[in-house]
Amino acid sequence: MHGAAKSEEVMQRMMKMGDKCISVRGNREKYIIEGMPLVVHDEKRKTSQEELDRNEWIKNHLSKASIDFIQKMPKKNNVEIEGKRIYFVHYPMKEDGSFKKHVKTATLEENEEMFSGIDADVYLYGHTHKSIYNKNSNKIFINPGALGCPGKTNKAPYGILEISNDKINYEQFEANYNVQDVIENIKSIAFPGYKKVLRVFYGIED
Repeated sequence: MHGAAKSEEVMQRMMKMGDKCISVRGNREKYIIEGMPLVVHDEKRKTSQEELDRNEWIKNHLSKASIDFIQKMPKKNNVEIEGKRIYFVHYPMKEDGSFKKHVKTATLEENEEMFSGIDADVYLYGHTHKSIYNKNSNKIFINPGALGCPGKTNKAPYGILEISNDKINYEQFEANYNVQDVIENIKSIAFPGYKKVLRVFYGIED
């Protein structure tokens, strides 16, 4: 929901998918429910007024059904497929529910530390917007990247995870899409802080 412009549409599609959509609550969903903090988690970065205003704008443009759906989202999820345990989380959390130290491009050793104490075969996470694939002898750590934050490209990263006959296979892909249409839509809506969104997530300078 970083772009904000299509948040309600995204939520409606997720709700229509029902059990086919496995979702977890991220920082944006937390901000929708609890309000945006004045300092952003572990980065200790002060939140700008534009960010606070944008968060309220997003919330005010979501339906009650969407907000109810967000409130029911789990912070983490565990799924077993053909005997393989998959752990879903927006980003690894401390015991108090806050995110662990932000590691943008994690090494295998950093992934192992981030998910220490959590027993699974596959760990799926996001938050950093960077595609990651790390593997040791019995664990796989995957961050497919940010589908809606392409930077200066017209490609959206995503991955396909297949589990069959006790084998785990993961492939990373990129989907082409018309980023310019998205950019023009954001400009036309002109929600609070939209210029920063364009700069950070789409590489558009004034």
